[in-house]
Amino acid sequence: DVLVDRALPPGLQFMAATDFDKLAVEGGGIDLEPFRQVQSSIPEIAAAFADAQAIVAPIDTSTLLPEVSDSISDILQVIDVATPALGVAEKYLPTLLDIAGSGGTKTYLLIFQNNAEIRATGGNPAASMIVTLTDGKLGYVDQASSQTFYDLGTAGNAYVALPAETSGLYLPTLNRNSQDFTFTPDFPTTAQLFQALWSHTTGATFDGVISIDPVVLSHMLAVAGPLTLSSGEQLTADNAVKVLLSDAYERYPTGGESDEFFEDAAMEVFTHLTQSQWDPLQMLAALQQSADEQRIYLAFTDPAAQALAVEFGLDGALPADNATQTQVGIYLNDSSVGKLEYHLGTTVAATCDPAARTITTTMTLHNGITDDIASGYTLGGRNGRFGLDRTTMMLDVLFFAPPGAQITQTVPGRGEVARWERSGAEKGSAAVSKTVFVDKGETETVSFTVALPAGDLGPLHLRYSPTASATPVTIDASCSALFPAAPDQ
Repeated sequence: DVLVDRALPPGLQFMAATDFDKLAVEGGGIDLEPFRQVQSSIPEIAAAFADAQAIVAPIDTSTLLPEVSDSISDILQVIDVATPALGVAEKYLPTLLDIAGSGGTKTYLLIFQNNAEIRATGGNPAASMIVTLTDGKLGYVDQASSQTFYDLGTAGNAYVALPAETSGLYLPTLNRNSQDFTFTPDFPTTAQLFQALWSHTTGATFDGVISIDPVVLSHMLAVAGPLTLSSGEQLTADNAVKVLLSDAYERYPTGGESDEFFEDAAMEVFTHLTQSQWDPLQMLAALQQSADEQRIYLAFTDPAAQALAVEFGLDGALPADNATQTQVGIYLNDSSVGKLEYHLGTTVAATCDPAARTITTTMTLHNGITDDIASGYTLGGRNGRFGLDRTTMMLDVLFFAPPGAQITQTVPGRGEVARWERSGAEKGSAAVSKTVFVDKGETETVSFTVALPAGDLGPLHLRYSPTASATPVTIDASCSALFPAAPDQ
């Protein structure tokens, strides 16, 4: 009675006003009006579900006949699913509307991380686009400003000074070349570097920096359907990653041609996604899968929007403490100067010694490059200086401990290149970098052991660099004695 009387009328009103098949607006974007209309009704709908839950939850269904208990269980299942979702909607719908430009134009940098040239949070972010959202409608920043932004990004200027203990972990190009802004696993730092570059270009700031990779695009194409590129090739959920991260370099062997194809294709895919019709719930599921695979990161200048990114675990930040999570990370940065890592396969595993209060995290690295790869742009451009075959992957492996923890052992103990041994700290997390060579067809294993700080620890969060393929992750049962289960577990 509570649900029918208080939740159903505004819910039906929203459904009547919303045609999910027509949410996409001409030119790209989303019609925000139905969401603005329902915004005032959500608190009442949420309160009705909370009151209904309070009425039904105390009932001991074990004392009831199945005909009654089954019905009550059905109601509880609906309430248990809807109540937290409504709470999120009530809390964040105003922020989401603002992000979509309901209150005025928002400007965002959308970067596509190229996993074929791997970086800590995904890959080389050379391909990007500057977009605007005005009342849900998509636009693009003028080409002149965009080109100046891209040109300045490779001019070798540093607009953000980093602490010595942090810059010592990376090549000096981290804050001097926009293609290396993703060397760091701390996405807020990456966003800060891009923000400073845009500010120097225009005097303005982005309202947000959004990072995805071609695997995210493939997940979204599975919902939105395939498209035909201007080159005449059909791009599907099944072939998108291979076409963008491997085939393009074989077809366009020079860097300029292949980069142009990648950028044009990314633009066409993005336009297709924003203009075509698709099931919103299926698209949310595709984005959730992408987030679970650590392929989406968000950074906003508005505190409310950034709080949303943090709550949903999309901020990609190195934590200040271990209260809400204990973050352990293994990250990869390409040192071959090529596009070899499309062929990289990885796994991650963690084991713990509760008595010693340590955790050991291991990553396997497999080089699966095939004989048909001939593009000089794909093969390692730096390899010859080290006497290596151009199919060998040269990877800087970054080991990051949680705040207050110490790295006690690494495998390898010393990297392949002595002068590239690096150690330091970033945002309070100790880190070391070791260079590893992975020959064609070979598998290498890297690992590190961390002595954890005293006191309570938040749930374990294993971070890693996402590759062009899925990364299986396993956590040994021995870790349950040190870390509480995450809320969604």
